[in-house]
Amino acid sequence: MLRDETRLSTDHVEPAPSPANASSIVGEIASPAGVGPTVVAEGGKSREPGFVRSRYPALVYIQTRLGLLLLSGVVAIVAHRSLATQLSAYDGGWYLKLAAHGYPGHVLRTQSTLGFFPLYPLAIRALSLVVRSQLVAAVCIALVGGLAATVLVHRLATMWWGETTGRRATVVFALFPGSLVFSMAYSEGLTLPLVLGCLLALRSRRWVLAGMLACLAAVVEPVALVLPVVVALVALRAAWQRRSAAPLVAPVLSVIGVAAFAGFLWAWTGSPFAALIAQHDGWHNQTVPLGVLGLPLVRHLLGHPADMLGYLGTWNLWNGVLGAAFLVWSLVRIWPVRRELSPGVFAWLVGVGAVTLWSVKTLPNARMLLLAFPAVLVWARRSSQPSYRTFVSFELAAFVLMSLLTLSGHMLP
Repeated sequence: MLRDETRLSTDHVEPAPSPANASSIVGEIASPAGVGPTVVAEGGKSREPGFVRSRYPALVYIQTRLGLLLLSGVVAIVAHRSLATQLSAYDGGWYLKLAAHGYPGHVLRTQSTLGFFPLYPLAIRALSLVVRSQLVAAVCIALVGGLAATVLVHRLATMWWGETTGRRATVVFALFPGSLVFSMAYSEGLTLPLVLGCLLALRSRRWVLAGMLACLAAVVEPVALVLPVVVALVALRAAWQRRSAAPLVAPVLSVIGVAAFAGFLWAWTGSPFAALIAQHDGWHNQTVPLGVLGLPLVRHLLGHPADMLGYLGTWNLWNGVLGAAFLVWSLVRIWPVRRELSPGVFAWLVGVGAVTLWSVKTLPNARMLLLAFPAVLVWARRSSQPSYRTFVSFELAAFVLMSLLTLSGHMLP
């Protein structure tokens, strides 16, 4: 179903316009000053060096981070929330606690650091030896990882759809509301570069590199456990087509990290499933159909329907509901052009989408949709110039509003 060739399908809506044509702030973000058109050789490959091609996504990303810094200052003044409180909110506090104190020595069925995977906290602890602050280390990793993810998104989208649409996809990705986590103590700044790098390695059939990157990604956060499955699917198909066992090294390498983590938990807590137990019993994370109906709050609302009106005004509810609608509609939009994507990309989207749609607590909010990045990028591919401009305008408004809500403590990222 998926293949290596970068071929544009015949159902292209219109030739993709340059983001530089957008007006006002949208145009300013889409075309940073000093970045002209990229020279493209035959076949859609740029003749410019890699660091030159990276200037555009880097400048787009930097502008969004400066915008978030301004919003953070507004929140600090209006809501009287310190910058440290804003950056370490929600899961960030748990990651910092895990980096500082490690895992408990026994299985816990309550909310605890056992519900979080180890690679991001380990990276925080290592970098904090240099910067002397675990919060600074956590945010630095997220910021640099977000930059790397934006550059890799630009590279992938350019391979699929050409330079112009690649730039549009970069703007759509950097302005997506979920990208706020690249400026907080959240693990997506580590997860996404590893996932994108793995998918690029699969595209170029670098099986060892793909397996190693998947191995690392799978111990950053639970949703990344989808990646070893994707690697196995792509490698098995390549092995069958080429009658070669070489691709099979990738899926073998991809599960080493998870196996090592399970072995550590077994030795440390007495159970290799300590993390799963904590997520299931402490955080009520379940991936079973209609499992949400088993939550105490949901059971109460089903028994007292009148109380449901009081929850309709919660921002987290609308974040998840609108996110689910966006994800479903994006899957519809991407289906006609799925064969243009690199091997494994559509499978990654389906896997992350399934986890978020079926999970009780991991709703398809903006952060999870960022991980399902093809669902975001497809709007750059399937939109005409006026539609693209409208989409980015609404996206910018959502980016500002949702960032303010999250930084002020009213909504999960």
